[in-house]
Amino acid sequence: MGDDRMPTVDATDPVSEPVQQPVADPVAEPADEAAAPSAIQPVAASRAARRAQREERRRHPIMPPIATERRVTLVLATVLFAVLLAIATSADHALGAAAVAWGGVALAWGWPELLGSSSRFGSSFAIGVAGVLAPVVVASTPDEPYLRNVPVVVALAMLVMFMHQLLRKDGRPRLTQSVAVSAAGIAIATIGAAYVPLGRTSGGPDVVLIAGIALAVSSLADLGAPIARLRPWMVPLAVLLGAGAGGVAGLVLTDVGGLVGLLLGAVAAGLAHVTRRALCTLPPIRGVRGQVTAAAASVLVTAVPVYLLARILVG
Repeated sequence: MGDDRMPTVDATDPVSEPVQQPVADPVAEPADEAAAPSAIQPVAASRAARRAQREERRRHPIMPPIATERRVTLVLATVLFAVLLAIATSADHALGAAAVAWGGVALAWGWPELLGSSSRFGSSFAIGVAGVLAPVVVASTPDEPYLRNVPVVVALAMLVMFMHQLLRKDGRPRLTQSVAVSAAGIAIATIGAAYVPLGRTSGGPDVVLIAGIALAVSSLADLGAPIARLRPWMVPLAVLLGAGAGGVAGLVLTDVGGLVGLLLGAVAAGLAHVTRRALCTLPPIRGVRGQVTAAAASVLVTAVPVYLLARILVG
């Protein structure tokens, strides 16, 4: 029979220490895991590399597809408005003011939609106030300086713009964008009023006629938008067409001269073309309203440079 008694333990025997198993640190693992991807992250580009990338984008810009479409309505509207302005101003300064006011109405009609304003009616109304009142006030001013009352019109239009924003009941979403769109439209509409005094100065009607011819002819460069090889040369082509048309018209109209006509045509054509090209990147440009608006804006925006050159070079 076996011995069922429990074994005796001597108190003097050494007791072995329990072996501690290593415990994984729960905090260290995420740190190691977080550190692992950092080892494979790409090195940030150097300043020289970023500069080279910017230079490459500048030399070879990527145009949005909408900017490479041919806009026949835009070209026709530009030609129509430019010719109308030239003929009306040559006939009488009051008719020239009416033509500028018509351009202001066209601008007010589609500018808020073209630039995506959140409050289109109020923006259109403020732009329309400036576009109609500015040429009327300039035409009604009896003596020089004929543009002295234009700041009053601008202040009134800005007051209408801000009053409309205060009276809105839709929570005024995208308020900053709406104000910026309205202010830009008011600026372009009042700039166009600088064409009106030229109908009352010596050689002024001939200057407007030269500018109108240059604007109409140079707008044909817009038809080259779908042609990839021609696209980088559209601005120089527009300037060349405008300068050529203005120079020829200046030779015919001896009060201006060929050299002055060339300069007037180049400046007006270049500025108008750049304006249209910038607006052609906006989605609403595909509609008739957007194209008519862009045409009116491209003609009106040239008024101040043409006016300044006329007063300096023609008198």
